[in-house]
Amino acid sequence: MTTTTSDPTAELRAHLVDQLTTGGFLRSAPWRAAFLATPRHLFVPRFTLVGPRGDRADHDTRDPDPATREQALRAAYSNDTLVTRFTGPEPTSSSTEPSLMADMLEALDVHDGHRVLEVGTGTGYNAALLCHRLGDQNVTTLDVDADLVDAARQALADAGYRPAARAGDGAAGCPERAPFDRVLATCGVGRVPTAWIDQLAPGGAILVNVARGIVLLRRNGDEPAVSGRFLGPAGFVRLRRAEEPNPMSAAHALAATRDLTGTGRVVSLPQNLTYTVISGFAALVAPHSQLVLVHDDGAPRAYHWYEAVTGSWLRLDLQPGGEGEAILTEAGPRRLWNEIAPILARWEQEGNPTIDHYGLRVNRDGTHDLWLSRSDWSVRLP
Repeated sequence: MTTTTSDPTAELRAHLVDQLTTGGFLRSAPWRAAFLATPRHLFVPRFTLVGPRGDRADHDTRDPDPATREQALRAAYSNDTLVTRFTGPEPTSSSTEPSLMADMLEALDVHDGHRVLEVGTGTGYNAALLCHRLGDQNVTTLDVDADLVDAARQALADAGYRPAARAGDGAAGCPERAPFDRVLATCGVGRVPTAWIDQLAPGGAILVNVARGIVLLRRNGDEPAVSGRFLGPAGFVRLRRAEEPNPMSAAHALAATRDLTGTGRVVSLPQNLTYTVISGFAALVAPHSQLVLVHDDGAPRAYHWYEAVTGSWLRLDLQPGGEGEAILTEAGPRRLWNEIAPILARWEQEGNPTIDHYGLRVNRDGTHDLWLSRSDWSVRLP
């Protein structure tokens, strides 16, 4: 793809679109046109690239030095997540890697005239892509942080877009702009808010990161529930709500469970169990929790799982040569092992299915059912 223009970032955008198209993330002409036209650097004037080992590189796309500015612009159009805000060591706002954004926008399956609610404005870049595809009048973007919304609104205007940008509780949606044909959450949730279902048009769909996966939930006509399969793994910055506990770090979870004592017994773990699998199910079972795998000289030694709302916890001390056995120690109002063990047992029985074999049904009363596509198995999540 080649372009002839005085815009110095046009070639960078074209290269990014080529990457996303070749990788299979961009699959339709309208979304290719949106990524080609939308100037990402306007939404991330300053950002940080975080490396796989936690190393950071700060960039400023408005740096007065031409060489430094050019390096920042090239980084802005890389297929990387650009962190724009930290709270302590934890990222709290970012521009998601374009390949995941493109994949989600394609999966959203929008059509001309569709009205979309985006929950999690962030930098505003994703809202700009939606505006290019659907028109400003059909896009509503919402974020709990008024400062972020103000900055995004200005960046959107600088790029030529003027969607309805609101500051407020993302879980409450935007009833004055409803109904919506699509709800797209660019933040993570433990449970899908019922307000999103209430504001969804008949036949509409919700695309959201629940626990460790992206799920597309469709509404069949005007029935009071949505259901659909997980598309794959992902993890976004959590939807922030004042009444919910702050996200917990692995260090906090480890400190909370390392030296506690409780009732111990031997339990069996499934064969082929990995941290990715058990932590994904743990996030579904207990949204406000953290599961940590501790290693000893490079070998897995123990799982520590702490749930913040009730203070319940468990520790699974892996037994060397124990053929999948572990010593379970747990305490607190919730018996977390009793909640997750049947899900792990079914996972093993079904031959270790990946996340895209699972689906979720969200009922109008707020209950969530996890189901498996290749069987009639389902379980009500706590």
